[in-house]
Amino acid sequence: MRTTTSLIALLGATALFGCSSSSPTPQPSEDEILAPPAEGTGVQYRMVSTLQPAQEIERCQLFVAPPEGLNVNREVVRFSGGSHHVLLYTTPYTSIPTETRRGVALDATQVHDCNDGPQADWEVNGVVAGSQSPDGNSFLGDLPDGVALKVPPGTVLLMNTHYLNSSSNPIETDARINLYTIADDEVEVEAGMLFHYNPFISVPAHGSSTARMRCVTENDISVVRIQSHMHRRGVGYAANKVALDGTMTELYAHDRWEGVPSKEFSPFLEVKAGESLDYHCDFNNVEDRNIAQGLTTRDEMCMLIGPYFPRSPAYENCRTEEGLEAATWFGDGQTTCAQAFECLGSAQDDAAAYGCVVNSCESVGPQLSAALACQMTGGNGACIEACDGQDAEACNTCIGTACGAEMEACQAATCD
Repeated sequence: MRTTTSLIALLGATALFGCSSSSPTPQPSEDEILAPPAEGTGVQYRMVSTLQPAQEIERCQLFVAPPEGLNVNREVVRFSGGSHHVLLYTTPYTSIPTETRRGVALDATQVHDCNDGPQADWEVNGVVAGSQSPDGNSFLGDLPDGVALKVPPGTVLLMNTHYLNSSSNPIETDARINLYTIADDEVEVEAGMLFHYNPFISVPAHGSSTARMRCVTENDISVVRIQSHMHRRGVGYAANKVALDGTMTELYAHDRWEGVPSKEFSPFLEVKAGESLDYHCDFNNVEDRNIAQGLTTRDEMCMLIGPYFPRSPAYENCRTEEGLEAATWFGDGQTTCAQAFECLGSAQDDAAAYGCVVNSCESVGPQLSAALACQMTGGNGACIEACDGQDAEACNTCIGTACGAEMEACQAATCD
């Protein structure tokens, strides 16, 4: 049976995940990859490594941004086939660590394995660049004149790849990210990168399901482009804008998990304070096991990614300005909010726990999300001290009190 503290552990660490693919693509020749930017116009970050036959591996490498920082106005990403993503994260480090979060000493300036995902070994706090296509649409792309994504001086950056070599011979992988920059006096507006991640994914064996998430913004923003991310069970995706009166307008829809298109907005998509981006992923599972959200090709993901301006750091990961959860998760089933929490209390594994939310009815989404968010954030921050130690009873008691109003609303919510 899951306690409140175990729910915090299960549901609280869900942002800034990497992603992967299981289908190799043809290897480009050396001159097709990507030349570095001309001197004075930007920087290139590059990872090269060897994959053994039938090897699937996630790898990382840490770099230090220039002492003057970077004002990134354009990005180009190219990588040899066999990977579904290359990502460049920011970290909170002021110098490159000499050991991982798990206490393993290594030279992180060199390419190294991070097969449990980069967040298992390193702290990350944002995304600068990336792509899901070896020769196509990148996340940042081109920004308008005077708009730049800022990387502070000396920031430690983490480059991450996930490759699969399905051949019978070793292959050399080559991934390159070019960041093209503008001068400080040319920057008029700072940009950010939306990286919305829905942790509530559960697809039963030989079954289907939908994962849906809505994120409201507290500030007016202009979105340059968006794209999706799913793994191989993804059979449909749609993103909508939700106006203040609740009207939903479809922005982007497709049925691909590979070769993912991006949606360019011209003019830019204006999302006003109080409005939302609402997106969902449809999954079909032909395997003999249940599938849950996670980092590898054995798991699933449902994301909305894209550059926007002006920057709102909290909204990038669907948080409020106070750092609390801003997401509303909608199920596509028939259970009430109270039944979903009863289900969470008895769930025996992650897929079952996520399924408790997926199987709830749409109409209880706001109440269920508010109650979940309160518990995930330690009573909306009120119980951090009580939950910091080893006393689970004290933590549960504090959260029970702090989240009383949210749980009362959940108990009253019905599917009518």
